[in-house]
Amino acid sequence: MCRSSSAHLLSSLANSGVARCALAGVLGLLMMMSVCPDARADRPLAVDHSTEIYFPPIGQQTIGDCTCWSSCFYYNTYVQARDHGLDASINDPDVICSPWFIFSLISQTWWGAECTEHAASRLSAVGCSSISLRPMSGSYAQWPTEAAWVGALKNRMGDFHKIRADNTAGLEIVKQHIADGGCAVTRADFLSNYGEYGSTGSGTGISNHVMYRREGWHYLRHSICICGYDDERQYIDDRDGLPYTGAFLVANSEGQNWGWYNSTGTGTRGFIWIAYNMFLEGECGWYDYELDVSPCFDNAPYPEIYFHDDRPDYVPVLYAAAGISHYARNQLTFSGGIGPTSAPEFTGPNAIEATDYGEIAMDVRRRIVVDLTDGADLIQPGVSKNVFISLTVEPEATQSASIMSVDFFFDPDGDGEYTVIPGEMTPPVTVAPGTTGYVSALVTGLGPGDLNCDGAVNGFDIDPFLLVLGGTPPYDDYYAQYPWCDHMQADVNGDGVINGFDIDAFVTLLSH
Repeated sequence: MCRSSSAHLLSSLANSGVARCALAGVLGLLMMMSVCPDARADRPLAVDHSTEIYFPPIGQQTIGDCTCWSSCFYYNTYVQARDHGLDASINDPDVICSPWFIFSLISQTWWGAECTEHAASRLSAVGCSSISLRPMSGSYAQWPTEAAWVGALKNRMGDFHKIRADNTAGLEIVKQHIADGGCAVTRADFLSNYGEYGSTGSGTGISNHVMYRREGWHYLRHSICICGYDDERQYIDDRDGLPYTGAFLVANSEGQNWGWYNSTGTGTRGFIWIAYNMFLEGECGWYDYELDVSPCFDNAPYPEIYFHDDRPDYVPVLYAAAGISHYARNQLTFSGGIGPTSAPEFTGPNAIEATDYGEIAMDVRRRIVVDLTDGADLIQPGVSKNVFISLTVEPEATQSASIMSVDFFFDPDGDGEYTVIPGEMTPPVTVAPGTTGYVSALVTGLGPGDLNCDGAVNGFDIDPFLLVLGGTPPYDDYYAQYPWCDHMQADVNGDGVINGFDIDAFVTLLSH
């Protein structure tokens, strides 16, 4: 990271509210450079991920869901397509992440532009399904299907990062992240010259198709995806007539006839170049008015840019699905964990969270899914653990919630074959306002030699072991009675085949 005195001086100027440098000499030079040479030495001077097959084509939102277009359609699609070597540029609905999946979980009626941080952070908790699983048709308020929830899990992100972007050090972190193969999400309170940019890519506060300042009347609050940067992108600031360099390339959700082109200067429009100085001057990256404090309304009093650690090739090995009936999503918090409900050893992410508004009804037939994979290592071979889901109803709710069904899905070897363990319950489980309800089950880690899958290797495993080893009568008939069990537990020595070499290993296990 750049630690030069010039960077500290520039950062101090930005943080103290000296938005632009109108001074001559060295200060003007610093603003032109944006970052010190040492910081730029380890990365390219320009990157544009929108030219790659992993980046989706420019799209056009139809409701106030720009938060989810920036976070899901562009950002998460790019990350997941890049992970799996998929072509997102052809707009394949099996590849593109659906903005409406997350929007159903965070929307405050039909809008959600104030929820940028919340939308992006949801990718860590629940991921995002493809458009094929959550189509962008019908009503945005239609609850996602269980298949969409499960499909979203493989697209979960890792840890969520909020980068303060009104200083050169923060901007350098973001540019390095982009140089390393990432994209990012941010927000802006645009003024009317944003509309000028949309028409021609030029206008007041715009030079060489770079927006470097806001001008005019309030236009809109908006969320956008940063997909590239160019340290040498030049523009002239009309406030002092001096040349400056440095801008982020942003993918917008206003359609392919809006704004300007990406770094190629050809193809479809739909992009906007935003000067680094817009962040340094506090004119981009936040909303310059006060918002209520809640999980959905987020507004740090300074510019921020968001991205995550990746979860490459992620496969969930433990999750729960629950059928819940209630009239208002925003009055519920749904999660789960491992261990006693009173003192969990692991607590999972919130699949849904209480917010100020958004009375979208739960559909009991479209079950909600919570991923418990991050705690699955607690369930060791031969060890039984209590797993549970939890549902909290906010005190101000006027109706109780009902839990109608719960199943836990466990795939300890990650082969895609899940054992289904029903929750221990007699439906409905009623959860009154101001309380939390739980449904639990006992999940046992399977180990080699545990042929009846009871969590222990003992004499009760001998008959099924001999059955599998001999192959007659067909062991499939035996295991049809126990669908949660896997005959490959007879591969005691772990060489991938079941034969006589497993006998000695099995006897050794029994002797212990």
